Amino acid sequence: MNEPTEARLRMAGHWLQIGHPERTLDELQGLTGNAALDYRAYMFRGAALHTLDRNAEAIDVLRDGLAQYGPFPPLLQVLGSSLRSEGQLPEAEAAFLQGLSLDPNDPDLLIGYARVCLAAGQAEKASALVERAASYAPESAAVSAARAQVAFALGNDRDMHRHSTEALSHDPEDPNARALHGTASMLTGDSRSGYTSLASAAASQPGDADLRAAARQAKLINHPLMLPLRPFARLNPLVVWIGAVAIIYGLRIAGLGPLSFAFAMIWLGFCVYSWVVPPLVRRWLNRRWGT
Repeated sequence: MNEPTEARLRMAGHWLQIGHPERTLDELQGLTGNAALDYRAYMFRGAALHTLDRNAEAIDVLRDGLAQYGPFPPLLQVLGSSLRSEGQLPEAEAAFLQGLSLDPNDPDLLIGYARVCLAAGQAEKASALVERAASYAPESAAVSAARAQVAFALGNDRDMHRHSTEALSHDPEDPNARALHGTASMLTGDSRSGYTSLASAAASQPGDADLRAAARQAKLINHPLMLPLRPFARLNPLVVWIGAVAIIYGLRIAGLGPLSFAFAMIWLGFCVYSWVVPPLVRRWLNRRWGT
């Protein structure tokens, strides 16, 4: 392979590594003949398409590469991730298992398979796979991120926050780590940090509607008018309602009628506030955002 072609392949890999998949595809467009069939061309093109959420195209490219070169763990890893993103979980599992049959200790394959398990609702199995990956790559940012995802699935908010903070420490600009940290911060009551991380992640991935919605919800919760409602944000509304009614009737039974009436009026005012203010604040923020 001549030097210009080799340089183009190296540049394609460089753009992919630093988070510019569009530039990767531009570099690969210039390859012709046998160079376009190099295993790295399949790998870089498939990974770039997957990063851009063009997963159906990525699957076709990666399957072509596997047909050309046979089973190859890096190709199988990206193929499995693309299939998972398309919701084809049995096919994704098959791809990861084939990769692991060739390299049972590959952390990327183990984490990829764990994410398939999470998508299938198998959080305990996913946790075991992530811990196995951690035994081979204990300092990996991907392991910390995967641990945070497992903790979220298991409902362990504080563990999620700890692991997402670890993932963020590896790369403070990584949008996926930012999204995990923002979600964990919101779940553990740190709405200010949650909004900062979610807003940063949404700005880095403007095409992600779910991420934008999460950032807007965090912005809403951080508005000063929402301050009286924050202590109740993580509580079950039915439990809060039953508790308030119990207090009102408890005070009345105890012979504290005036205090019971005062508490009932305060509770009624709070209920009206909670029904009226959030929609108004949301509408005002949406108008500022132009939506």
